[in-house]
Amino acid sequence: MDAKKKYIVRFNLIDRIQHIFLFITLIVLLITGLSLVFYDSSLVKFIIELEGGLQNRGQIHIIFAFILMALGVFHFLYIIFSDKGQNEISEIKYKKKDFKDFIIGFKYNFRISKQKPQFARYNLAQKFQYWGVIFGCIIMIITGIILLLKVWQFGMIVPKWLWDITVLIHSYEGMLIFLVLFVWHIYDVHLSPNVFPMDKIWLTGKMSKEELKENHPLEYEKCFPEESSYEDKQ
Repeated sequence: MDAKKKYIVRFNLIDRIQHIFLFITLIVLLITGLSLVFYDSSLVKFIIELEGGLQNRGQIHIIFAFILMALGVFHFLYIIFSDKGQNEISEIKYKKKDFKDFIIGFKYNFRISKQKPQFARYNLAQKFQYWGVIFGCIIMIITGIILLLKVWQFGMIVPKWLWDITVLIHSYEGMLIFLVLFVWHIYDVHLSPNVFPMDKIWLTGKMSKEELKENHPLEYEKCFPEESSYEDKQ
């Protein structure tokens, strides 16, 4: 790592493309899916008209559901077979230190202690959002396949009680993903005072050394060991 650089590249092109495909796909799925759940709303009726009616809405939803499945398969292969993917999953998985950081962060946020948690490549919120999306998408895909059997007239192999439960799980999981991504995550990357109006890392993949040092000090020490050693001597 070149110590003279003012930034580091945290996310490569493949990472950024996956992220863009994911959020576009989820936005379309949420709009087309929740518009069916809240079809009585005048706003939703207008959205359904823009989608071309209920039938077209369903076709769009199914198309992007398959895109989500393909993206999930690609991401799984990426983290299994690529060095970059293996490094990322190793950094973002939960470790014993995370539980200590949670307690330290809780005390710091409530001004019980002045000690701040020292994060590596990912902080607790980023890890939670990642795994929340992963498991949320798995649930959405499984329940979506069951619901698709009904649409494609294979309902005889799925009992009605399973359909009813699946509809509830699919709908509420969609709303949960909406809350996690488009309330919490959007605040982190767009509306937070530290990054407003937008953190451009999802476009450029770059993070400044100053931001890295402030928010991910352990990764900063790993990337710039000479600078960290020099600062310790001062």
